[in-house]
Amino acid sequence: MFLLADLGLLTVFVRRKLLPLILRPLNLETCALMVEKKWPRFRGKIIAAVQFANSRVTADSSALIQVLQEQADTGAAGLNFGDIVPTRALQRRLGMLLVVTALVAGLMVMLAPGSIALLERVFLLPAKLPRKTEVICLSGNKIIPAGDSVLLEAQARGIVPTHGRVTLVDDSGRIQEITLDPEPNQPDHFSLKIDRVEHPMTYVIALNDGTSDTYQVKIVPRPNVTSMDCEQVYPAYTGLAPVKRTVGNLALLAGSQLKIHAVANSKIVKAALQLAGIDRTLPLTISGADGNDLTGEIDIPASGLTGFSIQLTNEAGISSGDQTQYRIDLIPDRPPTIALTYPERLQEFYTLQAKPTIAFVASDDYGLAKVALRYRVIQNQDATTSNNDPTATPPAEPKRIEMDLGQGHPLNMKNRYEFDLAAIQPALTEETTVEYWMEAEDANNVTGPGVSESEHHTIKIVSDLEKKAEVMNRLLDTLSTITDISQNQEKINRDLGAVIHSSAEKK
Repeated sequence: MFLLADLGLLTVFVRRKLLPLILRPLNLETCALMVEKKWPRFRGKIIAAVQFANSRVTADSSALIQVLQEQADTGAAGLNFGDIVPTRALQRRLGMLLVVTALVAGLMVMLAPGSIALLERVFLLPAKLPRKTEVICLSGNKIIPAGDSVLLEAQARGIVPTHGRVTLVDDSGRIQEITLDPEPNQPDHFSLKIDRVEHPMTYVIALNDGTSDTYQVKIVPRPNVTSMDCEQVYPAYTGLAPVKRTVGNLALLAGSQLKIHAVANSKIVKAALQLAGIDRTLPLTISGADGNDLTGEIDIPASGLTGFSIQLTNEAGISSGDQTQYRIDLIPDRPPTIALTYPERLQEFYTLQAKPTIAFVASDDYGLAKVALRYRVIQNQDATTSNNDPTATPPAEPKRIEMDLGQGHPLNMKNRYEFDLAAIQPALTEETTVEYWMEAEDANNVTGPGVSESEHHTIKIVSDLEKKAEVMNRLLDTLSTITDISQNQEKINRDLGAVIHSSAEKK
């Protein structure tokens, strides 16, 4: 009603005061008469100059009219025509307006926030009626996963009551009122924790004579993975094709890549892989029309990684909570094995013209890349010096002779090689020792390569006479062994015959 009355007064003012000025503005003759009335000394010169300014009048006596206009211009040159309009009443009303405005503003500040609410209601805005206690709901609308607890909070302004109440209405229409108690250290803060919320509901908090708006508690399911497929991509050096893996069988070769494709039960806005054992997080790519298709990759390290879990956050801001951890068993790429099968003795004597045969076997679980004969030449004086003098120069770096592996990377290799001693440069001399061994290297270019060595053997370069003597010594050792075996066999035969003869006599 007050608003309608204000609008009516404004309409009357516009019609009586503003519209006449806009629709019927003053003409020049009326303005000239107002000037004559304000300053009588012109004695009709201003109105005469305005009327004689018409071209029809000036055509007959232009000289007389020009003199009249010049006198009017001269007399009015220093005048302020704004003085004609009276402003005293306006200034008085403006002063009253300022005083009333200041008084109203002061009263609104003193009586806020009730005065603000009343002003809003004057303009038909949806403002609450002023209350002795204003309820500020701190919890607002809530979105929680099913089965979680929810905390309802409110703050009281103005008169703070000793307790309040919250009215709950679930989706079935059941109404429940619960007392709201203040927090121990903050008497103006009230809170209530509701455990295991299974259904959506609305709530209103009342403190003293004030009530909050109606807020909602929505229930959404936690995001989780409904299905997951894994694929192991072997390192390129293995030559193996990718294979499908189940989450219960993730025994993976170090250096492989595990590709993961998972589907969630709701639209996901953030997803990541949490790696266990190495404390690292990898992002998951979100795709699909429903925003629930997840893809990611894990590079399998040589050590440390024990498993992974998937962290999800849906569009409601709900996280997946306790994630299922999927175990990963790391399978290391073992280094190759290699052994010398011939000669059997760790040290052999050869002449400079000899070409001893070296036999070896090598194998690797994913393929051999290199097999080489390694050797170094040790002069006798160098060996003696290095044994007695710890500051002596160490032996030279060993040389290598690569073995032919054929095509690809074989898993197993068995071969023989003739070691031409005469081809060694610089040329060998008698009493020189050659230390040799076999070395194998696999094709692991991701976490390796794996390298292993056989047992070290030595070749001592001797003269022909020394070689013959060494051969004779071997023959004598062999004959001695044969003689011992023959004697032992005869002794066993005699003992066996005595046992049989003694048994026959007793019978």
